[in-house]
Amino acid sequence: MSKTVLVNQVMMPYFKKVDGITRVAEALKMMKEQNLNALLIEPRDESDVYGILTLKDIARKVISQRRKLHETHVYEIMSKPVLSVPASMPVPYAARLLTNFNVSYAMVIESNQVVGMVSLNRIVTNWDIG
Repeated sequence: MSKTVLVNQVMMPYFKKVDGITRVAEALKMMKEQNLNALLIEPRDESDVYGILTLKDIARKVISQRRKLHETHVYEIMSKPVLSVPASMPVPYAARLLTNFNVSYAMVIESNQVVGMVSLNRIVTNWDIG
């Protein structure tokens, strides 16, 4: 019987959170410098939820629309709410959940805290082909 791989074993423990009023140009610069493909967008208050900004969002909603990176705010183009998965979820279920919702990223939650992010790319590249 094969060993069950959990989300916390393949997640990206390093991630960044930014405020929704951050300009896309600043967010993209941060993503390039820190080699990130996505940023979490902080909730505005306790009744709000996290958003996510991906390189795909920037390509689709800014560049292809000929909007200006330095004039567009992250909140204008982010996706919200962000799917979340427990750190203890088996990876095959996380992969199924992400594909069922047609998203590439989810927040990883442990003890009611965001502890990382998991992506379909990360799941595939860390999958044991043995």
